[in-house]
Parts: sequence; structure tokens; C-alpha cells
Amino acid sequence: MTHPRDAGMLVFWLALAGLGLLSLAGMGWEAWQSARERRRIAQPGALVEIGETRLHAVLQGRRRSVEHPVLVFDGGLTNGSLAWPAAVAALGPEWLTLSFDRAGHLWSDRALGPRDAEASLADQRALLAALHLAPPWVLVAHSCSGHIARLHASRHPEDVAGLVLVETIPAELAGAITQSSFARSLWWKVPAARLGLWRLRRLLQGLPRRPDRVTPASMQAAWTRLSQTPRGLEATRAELACLVADTQAVDAAPPPPQPCIVLASTRGAVVVPRGMTEAAAHEQALRAQRNLAARLPGAELRVTDAGNHELPWQAPEEVAQAIQDLAARLQAGRAG
Repeated sequence: MTHPRDAGMLVFWLALAGLGLLSLAGMGWEAWQSARERRRIAQPGALVEIGETRLHAVLQGRRRSVEHPVLVFDGGLTNGSLAWPAAVAALGPEWLTLSFDRAGHLWSDRALGPRDAEASLADQRALLAALHLAPPWVLVAHSCSGHIARLHASRHPEDVAGLVLVETIPAELAGAITQSSFARSLWWKVPAARLGLWRLRRLLQGLPRRPDRVTPASMQAAWTRLSQTPRGLEATRAELACLVADTQAVDAAPPPPQPCIVLASTRGAVVVPRGMTEAAAHEQALRAQRNLAARLPGAELRVTDAGNHELPWQAPEEVAQAIQDLAARLQAGRAG
């Protein structure tokens, strides 16, 4: 006769084994779905080896002369190369443009080691070297990549001709982002994503139709499909963990002297801090952009109401115009 306690232990171990099998099944399903998603949405670029990892890079257009700058596009926290197709299309083919996915995001390999600004800068320079893209470069950065561009320009002024900072994040805005509900939710989203539960929830809520390829019309749908994988969420969490310290260090360092356009939205608040109205949050964000432009010796501030924080998606023509105007300033400076 089986002792009740033995029967209870048997049930416990069977339940534990069943839970383990379900977890393994969920992890396998998630890995298969993530790989399948990346295959079925055709890479707009190619994977480029930089040391122990590979970054997805999209190289388009042509360079008119060795003095004509290469445009290097770095996306926000999660959208990488998918921030820029409409802006690149608005520029036309007469520019050599590079957009890429930072390690861990979208099509790039998993991030290795810390994901602070120093690591991202090292990856960016290694990518440019691997692609044999000689300077000068104009760095175009959106949102949480702005401090990386400023660090790059300060550290290597001989290579960086100018900057276009699109709704980037100075130190006074970084804290609110790292304390946002999205940032706090990553503690459960990452393990849930590893088990396939986050994907299952998103499927039940409804996802946009999967595009076969990336175009200006499909870039947001592709981002929605690709950005919430376990490795993407892990990379996002790792970058957010460094954001406050990185932005404070870059803000405190001597500013880059290059010509710069700061493109800001009247509705640019990424998050609305607790106890603050939405209008006050937008005004705070715009004030931070004004302060940023005032700290940069060669900066011009441009304010638009054509979109919110996601200007590369919502106002690509304005982003393209800022790039063209900055390039004209650089050309005039060379001629003078």
C-alpha cells in the first residue's frame, strides 16, 4: 500500500516533470518561431562579421566623391535599421547610406558582454571598418542612440563631419525612460519570451500581417514582428541598464564641435512620468531638446509638429531635409 506522503511526492515530481517538459516545448517553439520570422521577412541587408558577432547592415546608394560623407543611421532602442527606410527613400539614391541593427536586435546576432555606449561605439566603428567605408561620416541618430553618436563625434572628430540628432535622449529624460512601465515590465517579459508565452500573448492580441520584405510601407509591421524576441528584449534590457550613466557621462563631457541639427517634436515625450500631465511631459521633453541644442556649439534646433517621438517613421521627409541641409552646410564650409 502506497503511503499518502509518497503519493504526494510522486504527484509533485510528475507535475514538476510536466512543467519542465512544457517549458522545453515553449522554448523550442519560441526559438523556431523567431528564426522562422527572421527568414520569412527578407533581410534588407547582410550580416557582417565584427569579431565574435555579426551585425545586420543595410548599405544603399552611392558615394559621389571621397569627400561626400557617408550617412550612418543608428535607430532607437529597438527599431534599428527599421527606423530608416522611409527617410532613406526620401533622400534618393544620390547618397551612400548605412543603417544597421545593434547587437541583439532584429537580424543581428545576440549581444555579447555589456551594452553600454562604449560597446556600441566599438561595434559601430568595427562595422564601418569591415565595410571599408572611409570617413567622413555624418551620424544620424534617433532616440536612445543619440548619446552614442555624440560620443563618437567627440572621440573621433577627424572622422565625423556632422550629426543629425532626431528626438534623441539627453540625461534629463533618461531616468523617466528607465523607470517607465515598459522598462519595469522587462523583468517578466524576458523570461516569458524565452518560454514562448510573450509571443503567444501577442498572437492572441493580434499582430499585423507579416510582410515578405521591408519597404517604407512595411517597416513598422516588420518591426512589430521582429523586435519582441527573447534576444531583442534581453538587448533592450541591457541597453536600458546603462542609459542613465551613459547619457550623464556624455552630457558631462566636452561637447562635439561638429555642425549638428537637433530635430525635435512638439509631442516628443517618450513616457509621461507619474504625476505629470501629457502636455507637461511634452513641454519637458521639448525643453530638454532646446537645452541639448544650446550645449552643442555647432547645433541648430528645429522643432516640428509633423509627428511625435517617432519622427523617422512619421516625418521622414523632415529627417531627410535636415540631412540635406546639414550636408549643404558642410559643403559650404569646405568651399569657404
